[in-house]
Formats: sequence, C-alpha cells, structure tokens
Amino acid sequence: MKNKSWIIILIMGIALAISLAYSVWVSQKTSNAGESTVTTTSIIEMTATTVTIKNTLTGTGNVEYREKQEGETQNLENSQVTQEQENNQTENDEVEENIEKAYQITLSIEDKDLAKAKTGQEVEISIKKEEETLSYLGRVTQISQNTNNKSTLNIEVTNPDEKIEENLTATCTVIIEKAENVVALPIEAIQKNDENQEFVDVVQADGTTKPVTIETGISDDYYVEITSGLNVGDRVQIVKSTTTVVNENKNETSEK
Repeated sequence: MKNKSWIIILIMGIALAISLAYSVWVSQKTSNAGESTVTTTSIIEMTATTVTIKNTLTGTGNVEYREKQEGETQNLENSQVTQEQENNQTENDEVEENIEKAYQITLSIEDKDLAKAKTGQEVEISIKKEEETLSYLGRVTQISQNTNNKSTLNIEVTNPDEKIEENLTATCTVIIEKAENVVALPIEAIQKNDENQEFVDVVQADGTTKPVTIETGISDDYYVEITSGLNVGDRVQIVKSTTTVVNENKNETSEK
C-alpha cells in the first residue's frame, strides 16, 4: 500500500512539472508573437584630415623636491657656457635662475605597459593648485620594475617655476609616440579584406565608391595615421547596419 502511495505521488509530481513547463512555453510564445526585428542601414561619410596623433600613458603622482647631484649641476653649468656663446644674456639669466630647482614625480604604471616606457620620453604635466591649473613639461629619467605588478617612472619637471611646490598632485601624460600633422581617419573607417589588407571605400567624382588599399601608422583612441593610399580631403564611406527588436504589444523598440 505504501509503495502505491509513493507511485501516485511521483506521477503527480511529473504531471505538475510538465504543466509548468508547458505554461512557460506558451507564455514565451505569446510574448514573442508581438515582436519583430527591423534592420536599418545608414551610410556614413568621413574626410581624411590632418591631425596630430599621440600614443600615451597617463597617471598621477605627487610632486617631490630633490637635490641635484654634483654632476648634474656641473653639466648645467657647462651647458650655460655654451649658451653664452650662442644666445643673449637674458636667456642665460633664465637658465641661471632655474639651475637649482629640481622637482620630480613618481608615476605608477601597470607592468603590461612597462615595455612602452623609455627614458627620455616627453611628458605633459598638469597640476591643480587651488583654483589654478598649472602646466609643465617633463621627461622620463628612470624606470623601475617592482614585484607587485606595478612599476614606476621617475619624471623630472624640466621647466619649473615659482608656483610649483612639493606634495601637489600632478597628472602626467607620457608621450609614447607622436605623429604631427599627418593624414588621418577615424579608426572605424578602416576595413580589412579577405587577405587581411587594410582598405577604405573612397568616394569617386560620380558618387560611387572604390576600395583603395592603404597603409597605416600609429593610432590613438579615435584617429589612425594613414601613411599611404590617401590624401587630405579624400572622402570615404562606411556602411553601418543596426538591428532593432520591436515589441508591438508594448509599442517599444530596443536596439540589439
């Protein structure tokens, strides 16, 4: 008798599971019945232009004062003698005024970016002091690799003035590579063919387009340098397709 009771309970459980699964299937089918997909195609035109592209590393650090080494001071003095022979006295006075000022910033970077950094690279420095934003130039003087997945760059401020102080927070942009006044296009304009060659669809005089193979150089977050294949003013086109799901029951449109 007990065995029969367990069999009845088991059968009832299976029947309940089947019923729930069927209800979910019917609900989804009813919901999807009012949906349809719509694909829209748009043509976007861009023009090759002249820009300056910078590939950079950015980080923050505190301004520190450091004493110049004797060798550094001697080098500056020797440099000053040369400048006296080539430049006027006013320029020499400015060098002499700044000769003892030495400020540096220690910048932390990820180890994955370590290979990009090299001593001597230019640095753009921005410091917020009260209500004023101070701008300076610098250069990477030392690279140190740590063991905690963080490395550091020592950056020397090359044009300090009387406004710079210790313990101010500096935002540093290290110029990894730079291409000035080069022909460029937005990155999204660049396509690749089956041979993995880069090309763009150039707009012809009659309005039609022609694929043109190009060569590219450095890029940033928006532009890519075009080293051959295009001239300033050339127009290119890209085709973009957008698929949306329209829920007719709720009168809503969502983009996929």
